[in-house]
Amino acid sequence: MKKSLIFLASIIILLACDTASIDLDDENYMFDGRGGVKCEVNGDLLKPSVVTSPGARSVWFSLADYNDLNRMSLSFRNRGKSPDFISQFITIEVTGISTVSSMVGNTYNLSNEPNQGEYSIDSASSIYETNNLHFGTLEIVYHDIDNFILGGTFEFDAVNENGEIVEIREGEFDLKY
Repeated sequence: MKKSLIFLASIIILLACDTASIDLDDENYMFDGRGGVKCEVNGDLLKPSVVTSPGARSVWFSLADYNDLNRMSLSFRNRGKSPDFISQFITIEVTGISTVSSMVGNTYNLSNEPNQGEYSIDSASSIYETNNLHFGTLEIVYHDIDNFILGGTFEFDAVNENGEIVEIREGEFDLKY
């Protein structure tokens, strides 16, 4: 009985700790680092999967000084729905990010490394990447240096080795680093 109550309480806490819904089009949106991330892939909404396993994550976000590049890395995964459970991944890498001065209004071009966008399906065999012909942008619209919160928008086109193009649009994020 005691184990059942603990299990039930854990489920309630996990459900109660859901992230806020990010909507940068709403002029009253309050950045708090809990908005998460989302985008559209060829017109279909893509959000990270809900994770209930201890230690598991579906969003990875970091700002770090890597080889003097001050790199931002944003990646998220959606594990797909039953019965196929086909995972989709979005990854964005940007350099020249500062954690000590405001970056609001900065726009970063996503094309070739080190600033790039990537979309992949289920495995490394289905990778779509930005390049000089298929590219996009990431814009910083909010930066709270004291509370380590960064928010912004992104969009890009990416292509696979077969020349197929995927359109990533309406990308938004509000995350703590």
